[in-house]
Amino acid sequence: MSAPAASYRKPLIGFSIFAIVALLVTYTIYSTLERSVDGPTSSFVTTFGDAAGLRSGDDVRMAGVRVGRVESVSLDHGRAQVRFIVAKSQKIYAATRAAIRYQNLVGQRYLALSLVDGKPRTVIHPGSTLPLPGEDSFDVTRLLAGFQPIFDTLAPDQVNALSQGLVQAFDGDDISLSYTIAQLGKFAGDMAGRDQVLGAVITNLSQLMSEMAGQQDSISSTLLSLQKAITTLDNNSAAFGRGVSDIGQAASGMGDLLARLRPGLVSASSTLASATRGLVGDGAALDTIATDLPTFLLSLPRVMGTGAYLSLYICDLDISIGNVLFPPGIINKIGGTAHSAVCR
Repeated sequence: MSAPAASYRKPLIGFSIFAIVALLVTYTIYSTLERSVDGPTSSFVTTFGDAAGLRSGDDVRMAGVRVGRVESVSLDHGRAQVRFIVAKSQKIYAATRAAIRYQNLVGQRYLALSLVDGKPRTVIHPGSTLPLPGEDSFDVTRLLAGFQPIFDTLAPDQVNALSQGLVQAFDGDDISLSYTIAQLGKFAGDMAGRDQVLGAVITNLSQLMSEMAGQQDSISSTLLSLQKAITTLDNNSAAFGRGVSDIGQAASGMGDLLARLRPGLVSASSTLASATRGLVGDGAALDTIATDLPTFLLSLPRVMGTGAYLSLYICDLDISIGNVLFPPGIINKIGGTAHSAVCR
């Protein structure tokens, strides 16, 4: 071997080794960043009204476990069409709904798949479009901007913890929601020094949100019933308007009638007051009547015991006219003092 060839051999071997190592490192980095799905995969499509932030290569998760990746995001007839792949062993049902969730505060999203209660659990074939529309991405930027005054008073680690809790809470994580409420309660207590009041308010809000979450069907039914009631009222607005007008006319007529009757009512009230005062003034006579009335009522059966007439006997009769004609005692003496058996 010539000397020039030997002089190039060593550098060539070194460069070849470097190139191979560089290619291996590059492939490792690419594979890590690509986050490919191991084994055979199946492709599916879902649609969103707004898929902001979701990009090709983002994770597809079920119950928090990565099962696939997003392949592409495109626009189709005014809606965002997302094509994704999952492991072939993972079944996708007609009741599966896709939702865009926040993965971290940097803004990276992932596609969350979950089953909707009450929907058929029919397996759909690869390449199909999910029957249920996707749940759009929540705009956390506006939410966090509203908490800017709070963030200005917190330490950086507290800001990160609170922001992460808010993001996960609005993505449907109940544990993060409880943690976020607890953090807000602690912050409010530190600022205002009224931890008991704020703690009670936050506890009540937490219980209310839990109860509302457990009564979604009832709330939906109530809202639907309210919508139907409002629709019915709207459809019968003309009839209700006429009814209100008739009520107004009737009330006006009643007012006129009371105005005409008022003088008579005032006079009757005055007369009743005078009669009441007269009765009160004759209290002694009323007492006598009240005392003698039972005796009189007890004697009624004796004079009406034989029929619907009064059985009265004149036991003593005396007639006098002006003490001149028929002086007192004359008629009585003429008749004698003999009495009937009833009078005796």
